[in-house]
Amino acid sequence: MIIGSTVIFRGEKYKIIWLYDNGTCEIKKKDSLGQVELVRLSELKTFEKTICSY
Repeated sequence: MIIGSTVIFRGEKYKIIWLYDNGTCEIKKKDSLGQVELVRLSELKTFEKTICSY
């Protein structure tokens, strides 16, 4: 996953705004102004087109 990817969390669309080395990330709801949530990457579902492997 990369910063800016769209993911699904609890059935709603979110955008990844920061990734941490410990397997967590900050996400923000697509229609939210400033509320950010810290979640584990394993809790997220991704869209095929947003997956990036280096």
